[in-house]
Amino acid sequence: MDYIKKVIGEKVYLSLSIKEDLELYAKWLNDPKINYSFGKSHDAWTLERQEAYINDYNNSDDKFFFVIVSQETDEAVGIGLIYDISYVHGKGTMGILIDENQQSKGFGKEASKLILEFAFNILNLNNMMLYAIEFNQKAIEMYKSIGFKEIGKRRKAYPINNNIYDEVYLDILKEEFNENR
Repeated sequence: MDYIKKVIGEKVYLSLSIKEDLELYAKWLNDPKINYSFGKSHDAWTLERQEAYINDYNNSDDKFFFVIVSQETDEAVGIGLIYDISYVHGKGTMGILIDENQQSKGFGKEASKLILEFAFNILNLNNMMLYAIEFNQKAIEMYKSIGFKEIGKRRKAYPINNNIYDEVYLDILKEEFNENR
C-alpha cells in the first residue's frame, strides 16, 4: 500500500487514509466484538458511509482520521481519530480502534502516544480527552499507563445487550505527556 508516514513510532506509524482500505475499515466497524467495545454495535457501516465519513474528516480542519500501520508489515492494524478540536481552547478528543487480531501487541499504546504527539506538539493543543465504556478495563488501564487520568463518568450512559454501563472519561495535559516521553 502507498501509505504516507505522518507520525512515526517503533512498531507503528500514523498515515493518511487510502481508498484501498475502505473495505477493511467497514469490516472493523461492523465487527460485533470490536464495535461492542466502544458502544457502536447498533451502527451499520456501508462502504459509501465509510467513504463519506473519511472524506468529512479529510476535508476538515478540526478533526483527523489516521490509519495505524505496522512498521514491520506495512499493513493497516487500526484507525485513530482526533475530533472535537478547539484551537481557541487548546483541546480535543481522541479514539483508537485496533483490529481484534492485532490487539495485545503494543500497537494501541504506541498509536495513542503518536496521536498525542501529533495533537500536542504539531497541533499545539493542551488537553486531550477520551472515553471508554467501563467494561473495557484493558483499554482504560492502557490509557492510564500512558498518563491519562480519570476525570469522571457519565453514569449508565451505555445500554448494551440488556446491561447498562458507565462511560469513563479520561484526559491528559500536554505537560504531563511531554514529561513522560
